[in-house]
Parts: sequence; C-alpha cells; structure tokens
Amino acid sequence: MKKGLLIIPVLASTLLLGGCGNQSSPQHKGTDSTQTSKVAKNSHVSHASSKAQQSSEEDQGLWNQSKSQKLAAYMQTWGNAMGQHYESYGPNHDTNFYGCAFPSQLDQILLKVDNQTVTMKWSNDGTGNATYNIVGIYCDSANAKPMDAHLYFFTFHDDEPVVLVTQQTNGNIMKSNANQPDDGLHFKETANKDLKNAFKQIANGETPAAPSGTDTANNFDSSVATSSSSKTSSNSNSNDDQNVPDNFPSNMQGTWYTYDSMSDQVITLKIDGNKVTSEGITLEVHKITPDQIKQNTANPPSSDSSHRYWAYFKSSNGWLNVYGWYQSAGTGTFYKVDTEDVNGQQVPVLEQASGTAMNIDHKYYQSKNMAMQQKDHNQSSQNQDTQTADDD
Repeated sequence: MKKGLLIIPVLASTLLLGGCGNQSSPQHKGTDSTQTSKVAKNSHVSHASSKAQQSSEEDQGLWNQSKSQKLAAYMQTWGNAMGQHYESYGPNHDTNFYGCAFPSQLDQILLKVDNQTVTMKWSNDGTGNATYNIVGIYCDSANAKPMDAHLYFFTFHDDEPVVLVTQQTNGNIMKSNANQPDDGLHFKETANKDLKNAFKQIANGETPAAPSGTDTANNFDSSVATSSSSKTSSNSNSNDDQNVPDNFPSNMQGTWYTYDSMSDQVITLKIDGNKVTSEGITLEVHKITPDQIKQNTANPPSSDSSHRYWAYFKSSNGWLNVYGWYQSAGTGTFYKVDTEDVNGQQVPVLEQASGTAMNIDHKYYQSKNMAMQQKDHNQSSQNQDTQTADDD
C-alpha cells in the first residue's frame, strides 16, 4: 500500500521533467512515457503481491474466521446429503446434547477418545495446550429422532485436523473422584471419509469438494457409542420404538431434588443405570419385546412379585417414557433433561411429565438448595399444568 501511495508524487515529478524536456529536447517523450508505465506496473504488481501474501498468511494459520465459514457452508451441504440437519455451537451458544452443554462443560465432563482420558478446550485459532483443541462444534440434537443425535467436534490434535464424534446416551459422564474405567463421554474419530477429507482441505486453506454420498458403510457414523462402555448397540430393539436405550441416558444419571407443594418438602429422585428411585420405591427398566407387551397387557399375572416394579422404555417426541411392565392404560411417566436460567447461569433440569398432554409434574434440580430456591418457579409450572388439566 505504501508503494501505491508513492505513485502520485513519482508521476508528478515525471510530468514536470517531461515538460522541461519538451522545451529543450522533444525526443525524450518516449523515455518519459516508458518510465511512467513502469511505475504504474510496479505499483500494480506490488499491490497484487501484498494481497497474495496476506491470503497466504491466512491459509498458513491452523484456523481462522474464513475457514470457519467454509466449514459452516460444508456442514449444511453434508447434512443435507446425510438426511440430517446440523447447527453450529460455540462460546455463548451451548449445545443441549442429552443435557450436555458444550463448550461450557468441557472442563466438567470426563472426556475420552478411544477409551483414553483426554482434555479438550475451545480454541479460536486451533492452538492450545489441550489434547484436542476444538475449533468447531456441530450437533443435530435439536432435529434428530429421540436417542439418535450426533455430536461432532472439529479439532486439532498435535496440529493435525481430527473430527471426533459421539452418539453416547448412557453412563456416568461427570468428573468425580469415584469415576470408574467405563465412565465418561466417549468419542472416536469419524468414519465418514467425506467429512474427514473436507476438514483437512479446509484446514489447508482449500475449498472442500462436495460430499460424494457414496459408500454408505464408510460415510455414516452409526450408534457405536450409546453406552458408557462404547459397545455397539443391537439393531433389533425390544419394542416398537427405535433406539431406546438399555439404561437411563447419562444426563439423567445421579440424584435430583424437587420441592413438592403438597407435602411441603423436598423430594429426592435417584437415577442409577436402569433404576429410578423415589419415595422409597425403585423401578427397574428392562428390555421387552412386542409379543411380551401384548401378553402382559392381555393376561397380567395375578401375582408376580419379581416383576412388580419392572418397567420398560418408550420414546415420545424427545421425551423418555417409562411404562409399567404390566401397564395396560395411561401414558406412564415422561422424563427429559432441559436447561434453565438460574441467576444468569444455564443449569440442567430434569423434567417429569405425565398425561397425553405431557403436563410437567415436577422439575428436579441437582441440589436441595437449588430446588428450594426455584420452588416458586416449580410451583408455578405445577399450577399451570393443573389448570390445563382442569380446562381439558
């Protein structure tokens, strides 16, 4: 740019010299014209060189805004090709992946890649001290079928682009001193060739090729991490609903608290694996076949103490439906984890609903103090649901 600014004075001095030359020697016209052309040409080359250098510097960095925009455009195209719809997440815009808020909870959740504990951090430029430095987060949880969401982390590992994916729904994922070997949120490198190649091309400053949509086996990240042990789930689900889990999802695991206005006390609900306990009663969730459902509802045994507190899962519009083993009427109990603003912070809330309208009966929080703090809010929800039921 500085050389460009010098064009005007150089041209002015050339013209002045040319004018003086015309008075004494006309044959200098060609020389002066050539000099002016050289200056303009050199200025143009300098400007083009400067732009090329700036573009080269942008491409040489691991990550920048331009590459982020290319990734966003590609994910829209790729998602359409896969029959999925992905949204982008980052600082100040967290995911709700079965209750997991990323990137905010990266430090709170036990993260694993190929069963190895790792660290992950958000990075604007791809650099950092974490095992995996995340530059992009894409998730289809807002649009996916129940228990069929995908979470992709676009990362740099040892300065190399790596795309990680998880579909895990079960297990204990929060960091604690009591973590077991199978605990944590398990990731693996994506099996999708199109996605891997596109991210590498974008990282290298190139424009990625359109997704091929071929070789389905290698272009689809299936549900290989639906439990904390990352075991492949069976495609033959035990009831009519697809992708129902063996256990309660990981974001529901733990002890929850809610204020109950009827008893004027805090009620505790504990979820552990396939069990849910509240007010001294524990329900165990088990797999069931369609034939068993028909048999149980048509001819329930008069006495079966072993299955008295058994239940099974159904999926319903993003809710997890817990249905009694011998239940033949009613809707069962619905559970879903959402987030709620408490003192300016987004906190997980376990919602419990019932009825065909899925009226919220209780909102459970992760501490007694928060349950008491939010009791008026919880009570207003209960009153609203009661009013809705009365209106019906």
